[in-house]
Order: sequence, then C-alpha cells, then structure tokens
Amino acid sequence: MSEFKPIKVGLIGCGQIASSAYMPTILKKFNMVDVVKFADTIPERAELFAKTFGGVACTNEEIYNDPEIEVVLNLTFPTSHYKVCKAAILAGKHVHCEKMMAVDWAQGKELVDLAEEKGVYLTFAPDTFLGGAWQTCRHLIDTGAIGQPLAAYCLVTGGGAARVSIGQSTRRDLPEEERPAPPWQRMKLPGHNPRGPEGSGLPFDMGGYYLHNLINMFGNINRVAGYCKAQSPQKTSLDPLNTMYKEFVPTPDPSTLVGSLEFDSGVLGSVQFVSDVGGRPDQQFVVFGTEATMYCPDPNFFGGDIVLQTYSGKPMVFDINRGFLSPERYTIPTWFGYNDQSRGVGLMDLAFAIRNGRKPRCHYSMGLQAFECVHGMIDSCENGVQHKMVSHCERPKAVQPGVRGGGFGSTEFEQQSCFDD
Repeated sequence: MSEFKPIKVGLIGCGQIASSAYMPTILKKFNMVDVVKFADTIPERAELFAKTFGGVACTNEEIYNDPEIEVVLNLTFPTSHYKVCKAAILAGKHVHCEKMMAVDWAQGKELVDLAEEKGVYLTFAPDTFLGGAWQTCRHLIDTGAIGQPLAAYCLVTGGGAARVSIGQSTRRDLPEEERPAPPWQRMKLPGHNPRGPEGSGLPFDMGGYYLHNLINMFGNINRVAGYCKAQSPQKTSLDPLNTMYKEFVPTPDPSTLVGSLEFDSGVLGSVQFVSDVGGRPDQQFVVFGTEATMYCPDPNFFGGDIVLQTYSGKPMVFDINRGFLSPERYTIPTWFGYNDQSRGVGLMDLAFAIRNGRKPRCHYSMGLQAFECVHGMIDSCENGVQHKMVSHCERPKAVQPGVRGGGFGSTEFEQQSCFDD
C-alpha cells in the first residue's frame, strides 16, 4: 500500500446509519479515512459522536470552512442531500453522499454540473457493488462463466409500514446489561429528527442497491419503461406508543414500481419494487446467460451465497484458480475482500482516488443514472412512453482480488490495498 496521508473527513448527519454502520467500519477497516469533525441539526448528537468515536463536534459551516477537511460525508435524510451536497461543493470539498443524490431530478443534475464546474469529486452510495460477493459475480460474467449474459431479474418487497420516521416512540429500551453489543450499536441518540417521506419510498431507497449492481455488471442503461402505483396515498403510524399514532403522513413515492431496462450491452433487465407487502420482505437477483443462470445474493449486503446453475440441470462451481469444478458443488466462493459489513467502502475508494488522481468507482455518473432510472420509469408510467436516458455511465473499474483477512499477520486494513490503483 502506498504511504499516503489519510483523507480528513467531516461527517454531517449523526444518525443511526452513521453510528451503527459507517463509523464502526471506518474505525475498524479504513485507515485511509480519518473522520475528524461531526455535525448534526441536533448538536447533542454531534457531541455524542465526538465523545464515542473521537473528533470534534461542530456546525456544518465549520466543516465547510476547515481547510484540512477534504471530504464531506453526507449522511443526512434524502430531503437534505441536495442542500448539504451543494454547500460542500461550493466550499470546494469532495463529497460522498448516501442514496439517493436528491429528491428532484433537477436538483440531482444541478449537483453534478456544479461538481464538474468546481472540479471536485462527487460520489454516492450504495457501495455494496464493491463487496466481495458482487465483485465475484461481475468476474464470473466477465470471464464467461455464464456464457453471454442475456437478461436480469430483480425483485424486492418491503413491509407495509412507510419507510419514514414519523413521531417518536415512547417504548422503553432494554437495560444496557441485557444488550451485549459494541457501544455504537446501543447508542441512544438524543433528540428527534423527523424524516420527511420524499425520496424515502422503496424504489428510491432499496432500489439503488439493485440498480447500482446492475450498472456494475452490464454498464450504461439506454432506455427504461415502467408501471407504478401508490397502494395508499398516505400512511399512518400503527404503533400505539408512537407520539403520532394513527396520524396520516403522505407517501409521494409509488409503493409499487415495475420496470424494464435496456442496456447498451444488449442485456435486458426487469425490476420490481413492491411495498405494502405483509410478512417478511423478499428479494431476488438473477442473471440469465447462454450457458448458466447465476443466482446472486441480497444486494443490500456485501457478501452472500452465489449459485451457478447450468442448463443441463446440474449445478457447477467456478474457481478463479481451478476453473470449473465437479457438478456436485454449486456454491461459488468469493475471492475478493469486504464480504461482511463494509458500509463506507465507497468513501475509502474515494480517498484513494483523490490521492492517486483516478476516477472513483462510486462516481456520480452511477448515482445519477440510478436516480434517473427511477424517475424515468415513473415518467414512463405517467406518460405512456419509453424514457430515453440522458445520463451516461461507464462500468466502474473492477476491484482487484486480494487479501480477505484472517491470514497469518493480516489485518482488516490490508484489504485496502485492492483499491490502491
């Protein structure tokens, strides 16, 4: 690994995703990233983060004006993404932001144009496509293990509850001694920061994981078509201990979205994002090729099982060193790093991109295309015509196989060397 000075980061948005996923991963795995300042609309949250993870609690403006901070990590709600990203870009900072880039298409396009004008990097989550399982899936496609890829099918269902933070629960927490977990996983965040429903629907939230992985596999999307509907124009809190029990909250995003995608590579895709489904959520991600069908894991995670099924009816396994193995084995081993919780690996890749002067793998073009794809499918439904994509996205550079951790003398930090290119 090159002897680079770590990138100093200012984190804006000290919520659950920051406390339970980003900060633990950064501290345990990414020594190329040094989060030195924290800001939140609730100052007590920033102070708690500074005390727990080390650093300084401050305001957004203090992060923007700090000359040592090179990257702003935007972990606010979707309705705040545009405002925070724009202010950071205008301050000359690189930005890594959670999904999706904004709520309105015009806002997303403005951020992209502004980043180009200011000459800063702008990257977006989700970054699970950089995980070990998904890089293995891509390698299997690129090396011809499934033959020529023909089509992909994706399905994700959600529970009946709206994906918004409405009200505040008065439910009592378990005592600390009954919750054996690291401190950040039992952080009780002070205050309440209501989350608006805009941009929080299933297509914009979970949809990003599927679309980013599809783009990573097959490249640019040429056109899309879609059908959508809102099962109910509003939701209510069904928790009697919630302060807004039975109060109505509008749901502006469609609860069901079924879309078709045409890639420049010739692959055709079908996506179904279905909310308001009772029972446990379900997911499927399947790629069909001329030689085999590949069953992929849940794109919400970095690892998981991969299965190849040949059309002879017998399963097979492909190993990077030994090729195709006996048909009795069908689960594909991964040979890339980051197979467990690795939220923020896109931020770490951005740090190396800054130091090496290369294009980051979570480049805004991927986030913009996923964003346009959802809006395009909704527009297609409303207008009754196909949506021709105006954005363009190249497949991000594949990650190098490398240290997966656990070997003699290896550490979690050594996995970073795969991104030092």
